[in-house]
Amino acid sequence: MAGARGSTDRQLVRRKGGRRRQARPGPRVTIDPARVRLALRWTLGAAVLAGAGFLGLPYAREIARTHPYFAVREVAVRHRGKLGDEALRSLSGIEPGVNIWDVDVEDAETRLLTLGWVRSALVRRELPNRVVIQVREHRPVAILAVADEEPGLYYLAANGRIFAPVVVGATYDLPYVTGLGRADLAGSEAFGPRAVRRALALLRHAERYPQIGVASEVHVDRTRGLTLMPMRPALPIDIGWGEYDVKLARLAEVLPRWAGREGELRRVSCLFEDEVILRTRPAARAPKREPKAGTRTTPKTGTRGARVATGA
Repeated sequence: MAGARGSTDRQLVRRKGGRRRQARPGPRVTIDPARVRLALRWTLGAAVLAGAGFLGLPYAREIARTHPYFAVREVAVRHRGKLGDEALRSLSGIEPGVNIWDVDVEDAETRLLTLGWVRSALVRRELPNRVVIQVREHRPVAILAVADEEPGLYYLAANGRIFAPVVVGATYDLPYVTGLGRADLAGSEAFGPRAVRRALALLRHAERYPQIGVASEVHVDRTRGLTLMPMRPALPIDIGWGEYDVKLARLAEVLPRWAGREGELRRVSCLFEDEVILRTRPAARAPKREPKAGTRTTPKTGTRGARVATGA
């Protein structure tokens, strides 16, 4: 019984386990002697060429610097703006016919940056015989009128940089920044550069309010601050320092109420908190006694109002 039971168990074990998996043969690696010899030949040839190139480098360099194949045939200028191509080529110092390896790109870029209108300059070689000059110019946004110079007019970039004098006869429809002298602009801690940047900021804010009109001038005063001069209505508007959007928004609500009567206004002040003060011109037949200070209106924004002062 015991032997039969053992035989039965062995059969059951074989049925459950199934067939045994046969081990797969591993990948066969074969080496082709012909391919090995070819690879050795290529490696040896590359090493020989590299060595020859290293030993002959000075000679090859001399050939490259003297061969007419590398002579500059074209100096291409890529830019948009006021400057002319020929002026930029001349200023860079790169002449056609010079060997392209002798072109000093850093020196050429430095030369170009000495021109006030040039904001950035990039010079690069394009083998075998072409040099490309890329120039970006400053875009003037206003004109600075220096008080104690003649003519003393300079172009201003958007960041407040004074980059070039205004040439006589130039036509640019730009607003002016006035009220500053040479002493205000000199020195790293000078008042003038900060005032110029604030004046340009005021001009940018004023563009958002068409009710005020196109600005023709911003006058700078160290004590009173900035005074905006629109073209229409042509009257000074005292803004002061800071809070430009708040003051201009209040002014843009008051000025339309005087549409058609702008000639009666002499000056406008936004220096006081929550008020717009409009000073009118004296009447043609004013009474002898001084009239009372005028009326008060309340803008829709809920600010205190616009006070109208008659006379001086």
